[in-house]
Amino acid sequence: MIYPVYHIKYVTVVTLIASVLFLASNKSTAQVSDPLRREETKTKTVDLKECIEIAFENNLQLAVARNRLGIADADRIKASLLLPSNPEVKTEIGARESSSERHTDYTIALSQEIEVYGQRRKRINISNDKIEKVKFEIADVERNVIADVKSSFYEVLISMEIVKLQSYVEDIFKRLWNATMERHKAGAISALELNSIKIRYGLAKQQLLAAKKNNQNSLLDLKLLLGKSKDEPLSLKGDLTYQALQVNLEDLLASAYETRPDLKAMELEKERASQEISLRKAERIPNPELSGFFTREEGGADDIVGGEISISIPIWDRKQSELKKARTAKDTADINIRNKYLGIQKEVEAAYRSFMAEKEGISIYTDEIMPQVDESLKLNEISYKEGKINFIEFLTVQSDLIEIRTAYLNTLLDYNNAIINLETVSGMERISLN
Repeated sequence: MIYPVYHIKYVTVVTLIASVLFLASNKSTAQVSDPLRREETKTKTVDLKECIEIAFENNLQLAVARNRLGIADADRIKASLLLPSNPEVKTEIGARESSSERHTDYTIALSQEIEVYGQRRKRINISNDKIEKVKFEIADVERNVIADVKSSFYEVLISMEIVKLQSYVEDIFKRLWNATMERHKAGAISALELNSIKIRYGLAKQQLLAAKKNNQNSLLDLKLLLGKSKDEPLSLKGDLTYQALQVNLEDLLASAYETRPDLKAMELEKERASQEISLRKAERIPNPELSGFFTREEGGADDIVGGEISISIPIWDRKQSELKKARTAKDTADINIRNKYLGIQKEVEAAYRSFMAEKEGISIYTDEIMPQVDESLKLNEISYKEGKINFIEFLTVQSDLIEIRTAYLNTLLDYNNAIINLETVSGMERISLN
């Protein structure tokens, strides 16, 4: 079949337009459906404060602790009921025969137990103490989560800086290796010197790989604390600098005894046990049970309406077991409190000694080492530009100085971790600056 020329042109134009629209549609669809690209647009850089907020929302340990508050609130709902038990309805139906005919009689009775001697109020007090105790337990978990997030956040920041420094060192030895190879080919250096540089270059590459691995592991630990998946992108902003702090051991101990939520939770447990003793004593007085009934006798002249009060006689069970358990619980809580005071004292003193040691170490770096390092970096560069040292000497000195900077960063991280530990054990939100 032969098609006209104008028909062929028309088909060609339509085909081209359809192809363009199809490609544009596929491109836009790919942009929408590509999860990686969509995730990149949503990537947000977060600081330390935002990381703590994310952890408070997503941390699984905190979620479990908060669920215990719902259980404690359920106990308070039960304790707040106006009456301790549901009313009870009883019915009786019986046949009665007289001399002339048979009659059916029935009785309906309603009974209700009534609490006396303030039992309801005592139960409510116990449940309130339990709720407050759980709140302090949640605050204690939050205290530890904050410490973990801070430490992990700072570790990621330091590991990022160490990766940059190790990358710089690796680049230095790469250039040094290339220069050494040229000199060896020219016969200017021996094979022993060439091998020495090759070993240093290989060590620099290995240290860079280790630094990158440590950075990835640190970032993964932080994501776990924040409740994020390992594949979810996370970008941090912030810096870690040296801040001279002045702390006093007596003030730290006083703050810990006053604010530590784990200690407050134990004190509330002792109060709850005291309230339970009071409740058990009140329960030794039996609760009366009030009943009312209505009886109708078939064929009788009158209906019968009456009531009764019943109460058990506490001869055998006088709540001896329950009282002993409550008193033992109070004694145990008292022992736990005294032990917690001793434990807090040890924790604070150990954290204080660690902080003072780290403070002394970082002070040596900041006061004696790092100023000399910064000056040496400048002098090394000037010496090389003026021709006083050769390229290999310049790179070697530069590498050694960068390694000192890496050691300083690790010491800086240890110092800030000591501060975090001091804040955690003392209950202080932030240690004051010197």
